[in-house]
Amino acid sequence: MTAKSLEDLEFAKVQAMIFAFTLSDEGRAFLQDLSFASDTDTLTERQEYISTLLGFFEQDGIPELYSFPSIEELMTELENPSPSLDGIQLLTLAQYITRSEALFTYFLQEPTKPLRFLIASMVADELRSIQRAIFDTLDDGGLVKETHPRLRPLFKQLEATRHRRSSYCSTFIQDHRAFVQSDIEALRDGRLVIPIKDGHKHNVKGYISSVSATGQTVFMEPFALVDLNNSVLLAQNQITVEIAKIIGELTALVKAQYDLLLHLQQQIGSADGYYAIARWAHESRATRVEHSDGRVRLINARHPLLKSKAIPITIEIPQSIKAVVLSGPNAGGKTVTVKTFGLFAVLNQYCGYVPVSEGSALPLYDAIYTDIGDEQSIEKELSTFSGHMGQIASILNNLCKNSLVILDELGSGTDPLEGSALAQAILSYAVQHSALTLVTSHHGVIKEFAYSRADMINAAMEFDEKSGKPTFTIIPNVIGSSHALATAKAMGLPSDVVTEAEELLGSDRIEITTVLKRLEEERQAVEKRLEEVKKKEKAAQDAQRDVDLRRLQLKQKEHQLRNDEVRSLARFTKKARQTLEGLVTELRSGEITSEKTKAVKSYLTDLDERIEREERAIEEEPVFEHPKTFEIGMDVLCGPSKREGTILSKEGKNSYLVAIGSMRMKLKASELYLPKTKEKEVRISYTAERRRAKSELDVRGFTLEEALEAVEQNIEAAILNNISTFGIIHGYGDGILSKGIGEFLRTHRSITDYRFALPEDGGMGKTYVFL
Repeated sequence: MTAKSLEDLEFAKVQAMIFAFTLSDEGRAFLQDLSFASDTDTLTERQEYISTLLGFFEQDGIPELYSFPSIEELMTELENPSPSLDGIQLLTLAQYITRSEALFTYFLQEPTKPLRFLIASMVADELRSIQRAIFDTLDDGGLVKETHPRLRPLFKQLEATRHRRSSYCSTFIQDHRAFVQSDIEALRDGRLVIPIKDGHKHNVKGYISSVSATGQTVFMEPFALVDLNNSVLLAQNQITVEIAKIIGELTALVKAQYDLLLHLQQQIGSADGYYAIARWAHESRATRVEHSDGRVRLINARHPLLKSKAIPITIEIPQSIKAVVLSGPNAGGKTVTVKTFGLFAVLNQYCGYVPVSEGSALPLYDAIYTDIGDEQSIEKELSTFSGHMGQIASILNNLCKNSLVILDELGSGTDPLEGSALAQAILSYAVQHSALTLVTSHHGVIKEFAYSRADMINAAMEFDEKSGKPTFTIIPNVIGSSHALATAKAMGLPSDVVTEAEELLGSDRIEITTVLKRLEEERQAVEKRLEEVKKKEKAAQDAQRDVDLRRLQLKQKEHQLRNDEVRSLARFTKKARQTLEGLVTELRSGEITSEKTKAVKSYLTDLDERIEREERAIEEEPVFEHPKTFEIGMDVLCGPSKREGTILSKEGKNSYLVAIGSMRMKLKASELYLPKTKEKEVRISYTAERRRAKSELDVRGFTLEEALEAVEQNIEAAILNNISTFGIIHGYGDGILSKGIGEFLRTHRSITDYRFALPEDGGMGKTYVFL
């Protein structure tokens, strides 16, 4: 496909619509580099991938898949001999692997499907090990967790050193109240200092670190405090060094699996690319295009850029036709039609799905050439005609036997006589050297030339003169009138101008235009009549089918009733024989009493009632009704046998795909019935595992997600155990747990109040919860 053709057909805009559904940078890059299929095997493979994903969408809906973070910068850094990754980059990589697992799981939910050739297996074990190591080591902010086994003792050491430093400061202030300026020590550049009154600085043996703005206070480090401050800084530095070692070890693990990461990126690119195409096909109601050997059939083609404003266009070109001359009025839809055809030919070879109705078919072209729009160039000093000729010259010099050529307004922009002759020669050359040529033109010579060739046809764009708008209906084997005078009149030209134009045109020309207009009116009347006849034929066929179906149902019901009657009669006869034998035995033994007589009469009465019930059962035939509306997931009775089924999807105007047990059948609406309504017994049961609630829940060292889950479980346990309050120890840290738990408790339905603990009970490192 030439860049000029893709630009004329606005393929990039449609490609951008597909890009919008991608989840990753790799998916967008895959789609950008995806070549146009030139053979049916390649295109069929792509169609199978997309078809499988569309099947998943129809069955389970659109999946909740998250976008992938970008790892391009990370991969570039890994190419260095000694890469240096930070915690955020490592965490991003772990998230990328997590999203990969979710996407692969979705693609491989049915291993027998074609997608198994796209994604051979799940994420490699080595990458999953890296993922677990990163999540176990780093918190949500990309920092090494304080609970890491190698950091925990260092943080304890740091906390102890800080405590000794704080204790020394407190003791010093208590013992030297006469010359300290404040009861609280100050922090300067990460070091604690004692505020001393300026007049007493000589009473303290130590270093002066700074002076207040007023000069009344000097901030000093007594010699003992200097050592304590240094100890704190050394402990902090030791932690920093250990964190750098941990990050470096994770980086080395990632670097060792660089090739696996490259392979993962490739798989994500292709999987995400086809996922995006499937999402676009689903949203635009695109269908799979059949392969053909030259025949063109686009049914209800809807230009994707026009979205809901698109008017469906149907284009059918037999295999024997090599060129189509499309004529009709200006603004009659000719250019839109040929651009739609050209775009769909490109889209078909890109992904095999286009916004058309089922049954559409297209051949594959080796090249697609277009000349659409104004080629005028001021910089190159080209007129409109010169620009067109330059583009057409390039097309004709590069034609091959399997090319598609689209030429809009061929022969325009110059002398009509010369333009017509040149257009005829260009069309003749294109027909000889390409597979199919589409031409739009107003030249009568071109239209007559198409009539003279068996491998060419004329086609006209239908135009509604009453509304002055095109209908976008293509009428084959008809020359389209330009409607120039009618358009000029509709645009408000003075009537004198239009009248003079008619006189200049000549009576013969006007008469031909009038004849064409009458022929068009008669054609529309015939089509309308044919449509009415088709509707009546269809109604008669539907009525006949209903009669045949009813007759079949009656026969089946009759057969079923006979079988049921025979079985019921056999059971009844056996039981009656046993009862009669018992009564006869009683009558024969001894004298006949009133009790024995009553027993015989009672039996005869029961016998009569049973016979009457059987007769009523045979006469009564259940009546099944057709649903008034059909919905996906609706339970129905299917076919003459009234088997229970569930509607899966709508397959046509009056057809539905129904699941009957493990089978899938396409049935018409007339073959579906409402099931008999049954009163359903509603039962409600509730079970709960009785857990023991904790009066103090310690979540220090947990991730926020783990902490919230533990809090939720303790709330449920407290409710079950009739406990009204408990405490949560979350520590100070960076405030992530404290803030996250507070937000969670604020919106929880079972919490009446929550607050930080008393200072002596943990202060801001602990939260009281009230249920």
